[in-house]
Amino acid sequence: MDARRQRVVWGNVPAAGAGTRIQPLAFSKELLPVGSPGEDGTDRPRAVAEYLLERMTLAGADRIGFIVSPGKTDIVEYFAVGRSSAHLSFVVQPVPAGLCDAIFHAAPLVGAADWVLVGLP
Repeated sequence: MDARRQRVVWGNVPAAGAGTRIQPLAFSKELLPVGSPGEDGTDRPRAVAEYLLERMTLAGADRIGFIVSPGKTDIVEYFAVGRSSAHLSFVVQPVPAGLCDAIFHAAPLVGAADWVLVGLP
């Protein structure tokens, strides 16, 4: 590893699937709202993927890569407004072809010495 470059920890979130087993939904399954007690004791539903990003950043991920299909713009819109302390990237997987294919689509973002976490919301 180049001494001038710090190791990066990536959290990769494959999210290109069609979610056919959970349909009909008006949004991507990764945005399914799940309630949780807020700091003041009131419930504030959050997208299920928010919990995943929170845990990935706690595990050391400083970059999160979402692998999405062309039609999943709702995920990009939802997370592009700073819902995570990590740097977010979005990679398009043109055709949902499984988990391994999704990971391969994100590979160009990852350096040879970087670490990768893979999470499914």
